[in-house]
Amino acid sequence: MASVQPTVDWQSTKNSVLERNRHMFNNSDMSDISFACEGSDKTFHAHKYVLGTSSAVFHAMFYGELAEKDSVVHLSDTNEESLEQFLRFLYTEECTLTADNVIAIIYLAKKYILPLLNEKCVNFLLENLNSENVLDILDQASRFDEKELEKQCWKFIQSNTGKVVASDSFNSISQTTIAKLLMRDKLNLPESELFQAVLKWIDFQCSRKNLESTGVNRRLIIGEAIYGFRPFSMSQAEFDQHISKSGLLTEEELVPIFAKFCGIDSPALKWKLPNRTVENIARFSRFPGIKDNDLLVASDSGKIYPDRLRFTVNKDVLLLGVRLFGEQSGSENLVTLEANEVKVTGTYTSELSQDNIHGFDVMLKEPLQLKRNEVITLSVRTEKTQLFSGQNGSHKVVLKGVTVTFRNAPFPNNGTCVTSGQFHEIILSI
Repeated sequence: MASVQPTVDWQSTKNSVLERNRHMFNNSDMSDISFACEGSDKTFHAHKYVLGTSSAVFHAMFYGELAEKDSVVHLSDTNEESLEQFLRFLYTEECTLTADNVIAIIYLAKKYILPLLNEKCVNFLLENLNSENVLDILDQASRFDEKELEKQCWKFIQSNTGKVVASDSFNSISQTTIAKLLMRDKLNLPESELFQAVLKWIDFQCSRKNLESTGVNRRLIIGEAIYGFRPFSMSQAEFDQHISKSGLLTEEELVPIFAKFCGIDSPALKWKLPNRTVENIARFSRFPGIKDNDLLVASDSGKIYPDRLRFTVNKDVLLLGVRLFGEQSGSENLVTLEANEVKVTGTYTSELSQDNIHGFDVMLKEPLQLKRNEVITLSVRTEKTQLFSGQNGSHKVVLKGVTVTFRNAPFPNNGTCVTSGQFHEIILSI
């Protein structure tokens, strides 16, 4: 933003402190300090009073005993875009967060003790968690000691383990994160599939270090995290097929494991963690056997009323979220989902499901307890002008002993009903 030259009586044209502060953002008028950062020739004009009243760190920098004497503060630990949004927040409590700048901004919020900006960044990350970024966000949550964000990342990973370990980012995570993953007692993935995913990670790390994927090198890469595996959470046949032939375990380690499979306990057994529980997540599809080309386009339907659908269950369960039909892979969808009084808003990226149907999961921040025969009303709004609708849906879906019965929601409605509409799957923990 270019510096604004002072004009006569601009103050009377602004009706609030916020408007006046917004006018003074990056304004050379009355500026008594400037900021510059590495890799940029741009200088940001600022005002010590605004900074000092926003941050105790800035107050100490400009008004303390060791006050900054230079007229320009050079920051080597940020970039131009993040610095601009950071300063904008100090003046207006507004900033534009993106996937590219949010980590740099949360760093500045921590550095200069701005809890409101820090909260804004954390909420942005929570609203935009997906299988591709959750591991990176988890690392940052640990770095910044954001316990709640870390908790929500693990919760997402626990419910979406298969997608997370299949993501492009999985092979790049640290050995520390792998160790933490393997220490989780609940993951939504069979142990044999988890092992195969981690083995791919191991071999990827070997290739990065120019190491041959031998048993010795594989064990060097995984280290002590190997003891996080739960061999008795798989069958003996699965163990023999996957783990025993990987070269990761020595003969001295294998013998007591096979003895345990035969019911013989050995003091030499090093794997003593409890068997891992696979979270019982079930996806109730309203359109069994549907194909991508069976979807109908429902243009502009999301602009007037939300799509609504009601359902009941025949036993107490937890509602985790829903899956909606989407456009081609990579398209983004700004969505607001309501389930009774619970509401979640976020941007979701469409991707192919295992059944090759384009769509995206919209997950609640916390599971919603559903009581037997309780009527649940789902409502969804999306800003996409081109929406997609399934046809010939089932009134009732039975899976793993749970029956979900769908009902029409009252009007006004965008056309979603029992047999058609936006809702592809209901995602429950049963």
